[in-house]
Amino acid sequence: MKKYFHSQDSSVAKGAKMTQLVSFSVVLASAMLLNGCSSFTANNYNAEGVRLLAAQRTEDALNCFEKAKQADPDSPDAYYNSGVVYHQRAIDTGQEQDFQMAKYCYELCLQKNPDHIECNRSLATLYCDIGQDDLAFRLIEEWVDRQPNSAEPRIELARLYDEHKQLGRARDCLNDAVAIDNRSTRAYTALGSVRERMGDSENALTAYEHALALNPYQPDVQNRVAALRYSTPEPSVAPIHSVPESLADPGEKEMLATEQEEGARR
Repeated sequence: MKKYFHSQDSSVAKGAKMTQLVSFSVVLASAMLLNGCSSFTANNYNAEGVRLLAAQRTEDALNCFEKAKQADPDSPDAYYNSGVVYHQRAIDTGQEQDFQMAKYCYELCLQKNPDHIECNRSLATLYCDIGQDDLAFRLIEEWVDRQPNSAEPRIELARLYDEHKQLGRARDCLNDAVAIDNRSTRAYTALGSVRERMGDSENALTAYEHALALNPYQPDVQNRVAALRYSTPEPSVAPIHSVPESLADPGEKEMLATEQEEGARR
């Protein structure tokens, strides 16, 4: 499963991957360069931690995230960022202690903001990593119930169904997502992928074309459209859990959080 870090800072280098987790569509890290710490605020500590993590200075990054928590104990992003680092380490080392620390940090983040998009996504990933798929579904289903007018929880629920080979349910979730938000490139791209793998080429093409209308700079989607139009024997676009970054709307990629973006979400 991939997990993306996120930020809206203008200096972020969006989309550079640090690693790939198990078979979900979440990246544990998109490398990002943010402005350095210029004042002792949680946002600046978070940004500095991102910079240090991109430079492979993991312990220094964790120290910055700890300072962000001290500067603002109610900052969900600081807990999320710490959780991502521990989660990455757990994937690399297989150490149970790191999985538990990641889980602890994610849970603290969600205590402070239950609808934190990246944290819900990441905690669901972690549950699947440790074989607790039922908890992953429960987490995202509760998120769907809390946010009936948001497409994001439904896209994540579709991701889970896709991972568990339940394409019909994934398609239904994505249909709901685009009904709620018909500007979601990510939802239309995922819907095209699911429909194509179900053998529904006509509706897959429609979904891909809608995704391109929203964001034409998607070469992989362009290739799928050409293949479907001219019956070119090319492989299907990857499942939701491993959609290439070039398919994703750059504005929708997750990156390491900063308090500034969290404020924007609110």
